[in-house]
Amino acid sequence: MNPQISPLETLHVNSKKISCNGGSTTLGHPLVYLNMGKNDYVICPYCSKYFTIKSKTKPSSPKPKNKIKK
Repeated sequence: MNPQISPLETLHVNSKKISCNGGSTTLGHPLVYLNMGKNDYVICPYCSKYFTIKSKTKPSSPKPKNKIKK
């Protein structure tokens, strides 16, 4: 992605294979299917929406403290 041009919209998705139709307005575009491949993002060639994969890491939870038994 060109750092000087920001995408119209960033969408966080669950799959590396997505589809885009430009939105539900009359200014949409033909339905296209996009595949991120080895990347964690893909940009729609029609509307420049930026699709990125959601992080698959689980939120870290505090580790239980070891209890000392007497």
